[in-house]
Amino acid sequence: MEQVFFSIIIPTYNRALLLKRCLDSILAQTYQNWEAIIVDNYSVDNTEEIVMSYNEPRFRYVKNHNYGVIAVSRNKALDIARGDWIAFLDSDDCWFPNKLEYVLPYLKDYDLVYHGYRANVPKKNWHYKVDNFFYEIKEPTIAYVLERGDPINPSCSCVSRKIIGETRFCEERELIAVEDYDFFLQLLAKNIKVKYLHVVLTLYDVGGCSQDERASERDALIFKKWDYMLTKEQRKEVHLQYLIRKANDLVSLGRFNEVRPMCKEIMRSKIFSKKFMGFKLLIKCLTGIKTLNK
Repeated sequence: MEQVFFSIIIPTYNRALLLKRCLDSILAQTYQNWEAIIVDNYSVDNTEEIVMSYNEPRFRYVKNHNYGVIAVSRNKALDIARGDWIAFLDSDDCWFPNKLEYVLPYLKDYDLVYHGYRANVPKKNWHYKVDNFFYEIKEPTIAYVLERGDPINPSCSCVSRKIIGETRFCEERELIAVEDYDFFLQLLAKNIKVKYLHVVLTLYDVGGCSQDERASERDALIFKKWDYMLTKEQRKEVHLQYLIRKANDLVSLGRFNEVRPMCKEIMRSKIFSKKFMGFKLLIKCLTGIKTLNK
């Protein structure tokens, strides 16, 4: 396995300082057989200067317009990658030094390896870090994932280029922010061998983004696209979990009154009693509504 060659795909735009941290983390890897493909969406800061300052032949710097669709940049890199394995790394994230070495022993037996991350969460004038772990994917794969949500962060994954083949990220604008979710579903649909490592190997910058009210809408688009893979009972389960996630998003945004009809539908479901997540949602919703009515 010592001959494994990684292609590390890094899309970037106007993140020169964070990109430097990202590239430094690659250079610090204890396993050094790699190339890094930096696809720059024509940044107007000093991104190019930062990359060129390394004078590192393993850094392949490419300029490519993506017009706000990050899938275009990732696909460009996939088209020119030379590695046996593809490792994705967003330019505002970075790896722990043992990332590549840690996943290496698993590549012989699996097609896709993924792991947890440490979130760097901003809070006013300081940051706090929290370790996040994904769930282990089980069969039936597509239904299992759609019920539970996207389990794979690109910066926490390594995929066999042979398995990827002609598969690419969807470049449709309506799937922006869930194009990676769709990409991994495409791979999982090939009945690949997947390994989850319950370990933190990536530092992920949350970036201070607030709760996105469109997240559940994009989830709905994913469900619609992959509906044909589900049985009738699986569709019911996926729909219930979608309602719970959407209601949780609305509760986080303080829009409690909009959750009431969803709660009624969730409570009518025969499988609701098995979902503790639904009970927590109701408690939060009822507490919020009570607060609004004071």
